[in-house]
Amino acid sequence: MKRTVRMLVLMAGLVGTYVAAAVPQVPAPDGGPIPLCPPGGKCQIVPPGLK
Repeated sequence: MKRTVRMLVLMAGLVGTYVAAAVPQVPAPDGGPIPLCPPGGKCQIVPPGLK
């Protein structure tokens, strides 16, 4: 019983790793963080604690 549970946990970890690696990443135009502002709009980046 212990072996079965251990095997299932390890297999879930392997499958999860494969799925995470298979998801395509969204590239940003400048290689930086993904832009969250609309095109042509003014963006103001404010840290969460300063709002």
